[in-house]
Amino acid sequence: MLSVGQLRAFTNSIASLTRSISGALLVCVFVTGCAYDSFHYSELGSYSSSPKTKSIPGSGIHRVQSGDTLFSIAFSYGLDYRKVASINAIPAPYTIYPNQKIRLTGSVKPIIQTATSPASKRPEVSVTKNSTAKVNSPIKPVSTVKVPDKNVSSWHWPVVGSVTKGFSNAGVSSKGIDIRGKDAEHVKAAADGVVVYAGNGLIGYGNLVIVKHNEVYLSAYAYNDRILVKEKQSVRAGDSLAIIGGKGTERPLLHFEVRRDGQPIDPLKVLPKK
Repeated sequence: MLSVGQLRAFTNSIASLTRSISGALLVCVFVTGCAYDSFHYSELGSYSSSPKTKSIPGSGIHRVQSGDTLFSIAFSYGLDYRKVASINAIPAPYTIYPNQKIRLTGSVKPIIQTATSPASKRPEVSVTKNSTAKVNSPIKPVSTVKVPDKNVSSWHWPVVGSVTKGFSNAGVSSKGIDIRGKDAEHVKAAADGVVVYAGNGLIGYGNLVIVKHNEVYLSAYAYNDRILVKEKQSVRAGDSLAIIGGKGTERPLLHFEVRRDGQPIDPLKVLPKK
C-alpha cells in the first residue's frame, strides 16, 4: 500500500505530465495553425512572385491552354493582340481552342474574305453600262469605315490609395504600378470597356482581370482576392471588377497595368493626378 507521501508524489507527477502534454499540444496546434494560415492566405489571392512579361519561346509558338484568350496570350508576351490575331489569321471575336498553336512571330497579313465566283463577275457586268459609277461603287464602303478611337474619354483610379511601386520599363519585370488599398475594397474599372480575360493563368498575376477599352488600350488588374466579372462582360468606368487581394505580406495591394498597342505604358500618365 502507498503511503500518503508516495501518493502525493505520484499525483504531482501526473499533474506535471499533464501540463507537459498540454503545452506540447498547444505548440503543435499553434504551429499547425500558422502553417494553415500561411497556406490559406496564399490561396486567397496572395502571390509571392512579381508579374513578368514572358519571353517568346524559340519556336515562336504558344500552345493554347484551358482558360487562355487571345488577349491574355498577347498580354503575357507584351504583344499587340491585333498583331497576334493577324499573324494567325484569327478574325474577331478572336476565338481560340485548347491545344491550338498560336504563332507569336511572323509576317502580319490582313484577314481577307475569299471572294466567291459570282462576286468576281459583278465588276464585268457593271462596266457595260456606267463604268465610272459602277467601278467606283465598291470603294465607297471602305471610305466610310470608322477609324477606331485611339483615346479613352476619361480614366479613373481603380482603387483609392497610395502608389507603393512605380512603373519600370527595364527588362521583363513589372510593367505597371502597385497601389495600396483597403481591406475588402472593390477594384473598379478604370474606364469603359469589355472584360477580355478573367482568371489566374498568367504566372505572377494571380487572379487577373483584363479590360479592353478600345482597339488601342487595355488595362489589367492583378493580385485580386476574388473576381466579380466574367469574360465578354461590358463594364463602365467605376464598375466593380474584383475584391482587392495582395502579394506575399503586402495586403491589401493592387497591381495595375495599362497597355497601348500591346506595349506597357506608365499608368500615372493617363490616370488623373491626385
